Amino acid sequence: MDLKQFLTPEAIILDLTATTYPEALTTMCQLAARLLRRQLAEILEPVLERENLGPTAVGGGVAIPHGKVPGLSEVFLTLARIAPGAELAVDSPDGQPVKILTLVLSPMTPTSGHLRVLALLGRLWKTPKNLSLLLAAPDQETFYRLFLELAAIAA
Repeated sequence: MDLKQFLTPEAIILDLTATTYPEALTTMCQLAARLLRRQLAEILEPVLERENLGPTAVGGGVAIPHGKVPGLSEVFLTLARIAPGAELAVDSPDGQPVKILTLVLSPMTPTSGHLRVLALLGRLWKTPKNLSLLLAAPDQETFYRLFLELAAIAA
């Protein structure tokens, strides 16, 4: 699976300065809403609803928040890297602060696409070196290319 069909360089936020997890989610959802030409509430509400069921931090410095968005026809991704030196405390299995968030928005209708994306992201983030490489990416374009390369290897 090629994640390029679900992610553009413009959907990446480097050095996010949010101080709380809800603030980080809101910033990511604002970006998604702008890129998808949607109202913020259409994106943010399903993400927060899912988050209320249980935290989506998976450990190792990674969180994969996600939600089902009415009217969305295919999966849409945004990524955010927390600013160096900042710590985003969230309830994660290993107690580590989140350094990278991968927001997965999917259609309301059940499809195997979003499950395959979530599974691929799970494999990608299981390798700690992947996080280190992306944390060191100097710019948005490098981060984007590297993320796609690492995702292709994890596929």
